[in-house]
Amino acid sequence: MITIHYCLHRKPGMNREDFAAYWRGPHAELVKSLADTLRIVRYVQNHGALAEVAAQMQAMRNTAEPFDGVAAITFDTPEDLVRGNTDPAAAQAQARLAQDEAQFIDIARSSIVFTTPLTVIG
Repeated sequence: MITIHYCLHRKPGMNREDFAAYWRGPHAELVKSLADTLRIVRYVQNHGALAEVAAQMQAMRNTAEPFDGVAAITFDTPEDLVRGNTDPAAAQAQARLAQDEAQFIDIARSSIVFTTPLTVIG
């Protein structure tokens, strides 16, 4: 298994509620409709919560501004993930997702990390 964690900042001028509504609604539906083409086996949206607590922790630890959410997109194999670079249908699906993401995500301030799991507790 390999997971893309896409750490999201909302577009400037967009409030949290509108960001979350678009992400939960139209964008989630688009991801669902393209999941088979992209070989996505799991898609989890982790919406930012406890904004005041996050701001306090940010100040205490002197960290960067908290993200508005983190998307976790899981594939069975690394080959399934990189398929979008070789398969025309998957590349077209990725382009559709990127176009939609530009509607609500501040791409330049967001970040992506690829992970494999290591369970420590649980």
